[in-house]
Amino acid sequence: MALYPTDIRHQEFSSAMLGYSKKEVKEYLESLASQVEEYQSVQELEIQRRELMQIEVRQEAAQAGTAVEELKRREELISRTLVFAEKTKADILSNARKEAENIIHEAELKAKRAIQEAKQYLGVLEQQYLHLKEEKRQFLMQFKSELNTFMDRIDKDPLLTKPVEQLSDSDFKQIKEEINPKRKPPEGDNQIS
Repeated sequence: MALYPTDIRHQEFSSAMLGYSKKEVKEYLESLASQVEEYQSVQELEIQRRELMQIEVRQEAAQAGTAVEELKRREELISRTLVFAEKTKADILSNARKEAENIIHEAELKAKRAIQEAKQYLGVLEQQYLHLKEEKRQFLMQFKSELNTFMDRIDKDPLLTKPVEQLSDSDFKQIKEEINPKRKPPEGDNQIS
């Protein structure tokens, strides 16, 4: 698959949790596109060199003496250009590999940091959970104790025991009768005269 600088510049990647920084990827793609443009320029120079060589060979055939010397000079220049192009290509590839390794290493470090932070947060949540659980247990124990105390008081209340309640009822009736005695009508009042 041939790579063109415009393809590299417009390449899109899907997003993923803890993925790469879009800005860094775009910067890397821009750098790579520039380097590919340089490499293509070198290739175009090579194509042009070959075309020039063909033209020069024809001209040299006509001008044999000085043409051979000129061809050697140009060939040396082209040879140096090719060596430079190969060196540039190797440098570009080496730099691209190093940059890719750096991006991957940085992403791994970020992922490790995120995992560590998540573990710490989970530890804090666990401590809070245990603390709340203990508070609930203590509250329930205290509440149960207070309920038991109230139940004991209710069980000991004299109104809930039948004999005491009946005694209280009879005492109340007796006091009521003493305060409001029932009057019996005199015997003579009942007779009709």
